[in-house]
Amino acid sequence: MISKPKITHVRPKKRLGQHFLRRKEIAQKIVDALEVGAEDTLIEVGAGTGELTRLIVKKAGKVVAVEVDETCFPTLQVLADLNKNLELFLDDIRGLDLSHYGCVTGVLGNLPYHLSAEILFWLLDQRDYWKKAVLTVQAEFADRLVAEVGSHDYSALSVVFQTFLEVEKLFDIPSSAFVPPPKVKSTTIRIKPLEGVELPVSEDRFIKFVRACFTHRRKRLANNLKIMGIPSPDKLLGKLGHSPTVRPQELSSHDYIELTGSLA
Repeated sequence: MISKPKITHVRPKKRLGQHFLRRKEIAQKIVDALEVGAEDTLIEVGAGTGELTRLIVKKAGKVVAVEVDETCFPTLQVLADLNKNLELFLDDIRGLDLSHYGCVTGVLGNLPYHLSAEILFWLLDQRDYWKKAVLTVQAEFADRLVAEVGSHDYSALSVVFQTFLEVEKLFDIPSSAFVPPPKVKSTTIRIKPLEGVELPVSEDRFIKFVRACFTHRRKRLANNLKIMGIPSPDKLLGKLGHSPTVRPQELSSHDYIELTGSLA
């Protein structure tokens, strides 16, 4: 006789950055923010023990839940047996090709703090295949994503993601909502790909350039450009209407596109 999968207790693993959400009302708030219906296909990043999964399968037409921790799978398999619209993958989300699912309506997940940037870059690379994402990240990381030009939190990360994505902070989540409680506050964000983004160079080259411009963020941008081997950076910045003393955090994503174009 074949034994059926059973719900099992899973101890959060520090090496995977696991913090399991245990407040149903917050989980429901996250799911509601995605605004999906019976015709929609969703990807869940890091399903864990299914706190969000068991709510989202009631709304979406299809849910593809990806989890890298095999000890979570018995519990997730119970959910899959009860919900035929749930498909499971034991894998790292960064290995999933979203083009196989046509146009995914939404992406959902509470991201491991140490992998948040990498997962966002994975989403950025595949933004032709999803429409919106609701993600929970470290509050400090969320602040950097939405930071305004010239602010303390404004960084290369801000420039890159504001170039390609619309980013919106939705609400904060207290540490007490997770097991184990993280030492930092969490924030749920909603992101959507921006349409009609045109770059004078490849995306990879643009991103590398922006990162290089912020290598020494306290120095003048002209100094960083000079380190990159760009001749007469003061004159270049002047032609674009910027002071030769301008610093990296004082230029918008549009300014960086213009600057990249002047060097192409």
